[in-house]
Amino acid sequence: MKYLVRSLKYLVFLCVLDVVLVWLMSLDGSAGSTDLVTLLKLQLSSESGPWLIVAFVALAAFYPRFGFMRSRIDGCNIAEDELRIMNAMQTYGFKLVERRGEELVYRKVGFVGRLMLMFEDEIVVRRSGDGVVLEGLRRSVARVAYQLKCYMDSRRYE
Repeated sequence: MKYLVRSLKYLVFLCVLDVVLVWLMSLDGSAGSTDLVTLLKLQLSSESGPWLIVAFVALAAFYPRFGFMRSRIDGCNIAEDELRIMNAMQTYGFKLVERRGEELVYRKVGFVGRLMLMFEDEIVVRRSGDGVVLEGLRRSVARVAYQLKCYMDSRRYE
């Protein structure tokens, strides 16, 4: 169910992005007509209109598969390194919102930041063997994981 919801969110995001781009073209006047609805109808009734719809649906269908990831960081312990984890999260604008046993749940700070991530801004940090796993939106997890790995590497030199 979560996959379907994420996919639908991304489809709506792509449609809104398309409408905004067509609206900007109508403001420019380079498209001939200045009526947004007319431009959207022209776009969808052209030869490439059905392909645009297919592309949007295909991108939205595969987005949850490739847009989310898990990153494992060895040698990190939630209890001992919680300050390092929190600093890595705060560097990219995330705050701790919930503790679930040995899991830490972080969310993006601010409405605009959350909106830019389509409210898929949750990063879950959980223990896994002798390390931790970060799970969430690919671009957020990749940034935070890199920062946390740097913090963990600097711990070795202390």
